[in-house]
Amino acid sequence: MRKTGIFAGVSLAVIAGVVTYFSGTHVSKAADIDAKKLYMTHCKTCHGEDGHPTDLGLGLGAREFADAEWQAQTTDEKIIKQINDGTPEKMMPFKEKLTQDEIKALVSVIRGFGKK
Repeated sequence: MRKTGIFAGVSLAVIAGVVTYFSGTHVSKAADIDAKKLYMTHCKTCHGEDGHPTDLGLGLGAREFADAEWQAQTTDEKIIKQINDGTPEKMMPFKEKLTQDEIKALVSVIRGFGKK
């Protein structure tokens, strides 16, 4: 009896995996995203390693991510929209360069600067 139950359980899991794989269902890889590395690659040039704008960033009007007032007034959705769309002649849009999961992951890094 026990072997039959184990076999049935394993079979069901395999079938579910095959159906998911072939149905095109997207399984998020958000846990695999290194948000800090993304930030250091794409954002630190203007926003600094610590959320304080660099000289270049200041010249372009980059946000001070460590500002508690800005953090309190800005929603995650606004941050995502800004990363997606950028600002003409100041910040490039990243919607074509990063996935939506990567952009959402950057929000946690940006929020982290407000906690220091």
